[in-house]
Amino acid sequence: MIDLDSSNFESCPPRANAMIHSLRAFGYDLGMAIADLIDNSIFAGAKNVWVEYAWNDGKPWIRITDDGIGMTEGRLVEAMRLGTQSPLENRDSEDLGRFGLGLKTASFSQCKLLTVITKTIGGKPSTRFWDLDIQDSQNWLLGKVPSTETINLLSTIENVESGTIVLWQNLDRLYEPSRVIMYNPEDAFLTKFIAVKNYLEMVFHQYLEHRAKKLNIFVGVAKCEPWDPYLRANDFTRELSTEKYEDRRISIVPYVLPHVSKRSDAESARGSGPKGWNAQQGFYIYRNRRMILSGSYLDFDLKAEEHYKLARIKVDITNDMDHEWSIDVRKAVAIPPERLRSELLRIAKATRQKAAEVYRARTGAIRRNGVSRQTDDVWLKKKIGEKITYKINQENTVLKLVLDEIDPPKSWVKKLFHVLENTVPHRLIIMDGLEHDDCHVGFSTADNSPPKDLLDICIEIYKRYRAQGKTHQQAVDMVCATDVFGSHPGYRAWLDDNTEARNGE
Repeated sequence: MIDLDSSNFESCPPRANAMIHSLRAFGYDLGMAIADLIDNSIFAGAKNVWVEYAWNDGKPWIRITDDGIGMTEGRLVEAMRLGTQSPLENRDSEDLGRFGLGLKTASFSQCKLLTVITKTIGGKPSTRFWDLDIQDSQNWLLGKVPSTETINLLSTIENVESGTIVLWQNLDRLYEPSRVIMYNPEDAFLTKFIAVKNYLEMVFHQYLEHRAKKLNIFVGVAKCEPWDPYLRANDFTRELSTEKYEDRRISIVPYVLPHVSKRSDAESARGSGPKGWNAQQGFYIYRNRRMILSGSYLDFDLKAEEHYKLARIKVDITNDMDHEWSIDVRKAVAIPPERLRSELLRIAKATRQKAAEVYRARTGAIRRNGVSRQTDDVWLKKKIGEKITYKINQENTVLKLVLDEIDPPKSWVKKLFHVLENTVPHRLIIMDGLEHDDCHVGFSTADNSPPKDLLDICIEIYKRYRAQGKTHQQAVDMVCATDVFGSHPGYRAWLDDNTEARNGE
């Protein structure tokens, strides 16, 4: 048994300069670091956060300002202390931090001079700074009065009634001075904030969306717009059954996104996210609506594959589950607890199966309201033993209409279909699809407008359905359920814009 008498122990504090420089290696990128600071702004009740930056003739700085409640001087000193809060302590349910390190580790990962100024309503501004260039080996030297240059950059605190400014200077991690001859460091610095804006739109999209406590984030002069990973505004996004666990502290909502033929060009570009369609599939983990992971199958033995790329699973957990989910300091890693693994794996497999069905169907067979749509594919998949082949659907509405008009001998139609079915370039299609995502479909409407001949057929089929007593919407849905007209939004748009008036509706 260890003797707990004080004489059996001696003080052994970490060397200040060594410890601080070690904290710089936590693995933040610029977007992660700024997001960590915005977490504090959200907890402070901020309605607006401004991320400003300047090259400043080779002495760049970054300034993050919020209009939250601010801090007293004593609270500021605690906030600047390393490890100000234990991850084991009980915290406010809205607190997005955990380790009491975020402000410091995020800042030190990007800069050597961190200055914070803050004020409460009716209070005077208080300032403290860490300067890693003057940090000695033994003592933790927190500065009080910064340089005149820094004070000038902090003067914008007067623009808010209450709030906090975090200023980063001596940014030694954002560009490589030794390579200035090989590239333009100013351009490299400024370009980084395009990725930062995209990252913040993703991580905080639930806060940016319209709600009672909406948050506004500005990066430079640009306002962040929420990135919805699930394309919920699209009628063909399928929201599968929501599941709740552990007294509703965990909420899981699987989504299957629309096939490319059911997305506009803008939706396809936006929906791909920062990492691209394939890499964005899988689980999206949120803690208190703040995104931790964006597309991943966690540590499950599931691969991100092309035909599953429409599967996205939203998982919300409360902030008292950080330890159980192994949330790291950067808020970039999450590992599910053992007791939930079988359920998460089951949900992932079921969502992937539904996603594969939509991916392969081309027409996205079901609307969000669950109403099944007629499918009328040109090609039908046939399985012969272990082999798969594709046959032309001789009952396809469009083909039948064309053949009825030209009335060719049936023997020649059979020969034509036989030639087409036996010359489908399977291997070439597979190779092209692997090398270039969605290269066979999803052409922009400008480059691939509906041909007039097919548009005439589209109108003719529409009129036949109307003559059978179908409503306008029913007829349009049935026409656009086919491969031919469902793969291009121009047909539906033309019918909606022109046919109603033509038929006196």
